[in-house]
Amino acid sequence: MVTIREIAERAGVSTATVSNVIHGKSRKVSAETVARIRHLMDEMGYEAQPDPGRLEGRNQGKLVAVIIHYHLWFEESVLSDPFYGVVTGSIEQELRREGYSMMLYASQDIEEIIQTLMKWDVDGVIAVSFSISDCGKLYNLLRKPMISIDAYGKPGEEYLVPDVGLDDEGGGRLMTQHLLELGYETIYVGGAADFGIDHRRWLGVQSLRDSPLVREEKRRLEFLPLGSSLREREKRYREIARQVPFKRKTAIFFTSDTLAMEAMSYLAEWGVRVPLDIGIAGFDNSQEASRFSIPRLTTVRQDFSRKACIAVQELVTSLRDPAYQARCHQLPVSLVSRQSV
Repeated sequence: MVTIREIAERAGVSTATVSNVIHGKSRKVSAETVARIRHLMDEMGYEAQPDPGRLEGRNQGKLVAVIIHYHLWFEESVLSDPFYGVVTGSIEQELRREGYSMMLYASQDIEEIIQTLMKWDVDGVIAVSFSISDCGKLYNLLRKPMISIDAYGKPGEEYLVPDVGLDDEGGGRLMTQHLLELGYETIYVGGAADFGIDHRRWLGVQSLRDSPLVREEKRRLEFLPLGSSLREREKRYREIARQVPFKRKTAIFFTSDTLAMEAMSYLAEWGVRVPLDIGIAGFDNSQEASRFSIPRLTTVRQDFSRKACIAVQELVTSLRDPAYQARCHQLPVSLVSRQSV
């Protein structure tokens, strides 16, 4: 079966762009690109996923639900975020290879997700960006094999569902050490709010508070809450732009590349020069960060596709062998140094 990723590779676009065209959310995609993607869909014989409404109450078998609990407000689709676009595209490819179909649902409302999922007759579930406790709640309701990706909770909280995650604290520490060594005196961590994965990355930053570079040289490490809506974030970026001329050597380490590039765009519009006036760093090493940001974005690399592949393999093994005990995985990260700091 043809996958979204294969179409994206042929079209020379991201999986998120292909997914948006397939689901009719192509307002920001050029007519030429839309036509090229649709032509490739026909030429390659792509088969769209079945309508979830038609599957309610029916025992179809070989179905896996992929549910996303997102926290930022997106103008069009959650899949416009490179992280979700690549992860879901990779999950789909791996599931098809194993003979399963994927049903996708995303919402900011956890209760809405639960109500929708309870209507679906699926074999297993992959939950993306849920709290550890909500994963446990879903599992207790469904009693079906389940794997989470990037589940978050309190430090030391026991995982109720096997999770495929990341060394988020290590990534926060790695980037902060790099920025300190470059001489930045004030380092802000820009995230939607101090919770979830953002909190873990912030914990990594805080672990350096007692290091000589911070304590002896009186450097500042602070969390910068941006808010979850575009309006809130735009207001915060404007405040940053106004304060830049009066700040000591400052860098902002954003908890995702999406936020970092969004901020760079606004700051450039208001005359703030990156990295001359302020340093900007991100987290993810998305395709957009490496190819399209100006200047190229310094970031922390994670392997989206590997994360998705491991989650699918753990789930499929659990489906085929009820005695199998799925395991948690914490994947490594690495620093990618470019021109934005």
